[in-house]
Amino acid sequence: MFLAMHMANELLSVPVAGLTLGLAALIVLIASWLARRTLNPERLPLMGVMGAFVFAGQMINFTLPGMPGTSGHLVGGVLLAIVLGPWAAILTIVSILVVQCLLFQDGGLLALGCNIINMGVVPCLVGFGLYRVLPGRIETTRPWRQYLATWTACVIATAAGAALVPVEATLSGVLKIPVFQFLAVMVGVHLLIGFVEGLITFAVVAYLRQVRPAALGLAKADTGGGRLSRSAVAASFLVTAALLAGVVAWFASSYPDGLEWSYMEHKYANADSAVAGPSGLIAAATAWQEKWSLMTDYTKRAAPLGELPAKSGTEGEGSGSAVNPWGSLAGILGTVVTLALVYTAARLLRRRTPAHQH
Repeated sequence: MFLAMHMANELLSVPVAGLTLGLAALIVLIASWLARRTLNPERLPLMGVMGAFVFAGQMINFTLPGMPGTSGHLVGGVLLAIVLGPWAAILTIVSILVVQCLLFQDGGLLALGCNIINMGVVPCLVGFGLYRVLPGRIETTRPWRQYLATWTACVIATAAGAALVPVEATLSGVLKIPVFQFLAVMVGVHLLIGFVEGLITFAVVAYLRQVRPAALGLAKADTGGGRLSRSAVAASFLVTAALLAGVVAWFASSYPDGLEWSYMEHKYANADSAVAGPSGLIAAATAWQEKWSLMTDYTKRAAPLGELPAKSGTEGEGSGSAVNPWGSLAGILGTVVTLALVYTAARLLRRRTPAHQH
């Protein structure tokens, strides 16, 4: 899936891949340092369950409004930043992307740096900045202004992250399609995805405002006080994640990603291929993932672990939905692994958080 927001190895050159991997690693180190100093202890227990919730939410592809035949899915960076703060959110989305890349070959191994920047850093920082600036003082703003800021942040931040994909591909020198058409389609499709993501994020924020306003930094707001304990709220997200990954994912749209669909329909001036042939290292990285990903594309492996699967020739075909028990198993597995990984990170942050914050 070269042209989805989860970038594949083939959409990058080795130097750009190496540079973005290094930049992403540096950002993760900085985010870890800042999260230890800024994370509200009230929100710390939610890190693991929010990571699991967003992983499960990303399993649910939805048909885009006004674009039948194409789909999108939750990114979740803005939601995580609102609930956890931007730095803990970055660490959480990094965990999700690592699980997706290594276990399910969702995103290229060499493209992991780009995916962290595009789907984690930019949505978390841009989205959180807009969420905090647009409504004024969050602690005293009216609910409708908070909800509008939430929706706006999702639309803009999702499109901003997507806009980096054509830039990175152009810098890599691998594109065989017009870059401005690539950019226009990528941003246009992700504006629609951001619109739906804004609705989902709004629903979660509205839920937390009613049942646990302290999780949004609104302990003294006009919300009537928290109705559920932290444990109950965490349990509600965990149960929802299990239902999304184990049941709802069966009926998710299997239509191709928006840009992939656009390429198949319009062929970009009859280009036979969107990108140039990969280098030896890029091809080797992709082959390694194909050999060792536990459930490639969230389904049953077509070959034993350690062997390359045969090419079926049906890649890119899709339909409205497809009941897929293997996808359900992959969803549950990924949710559990993400929960464990982010919970471990949260425990490390708790141990190292300065004493005056407790």
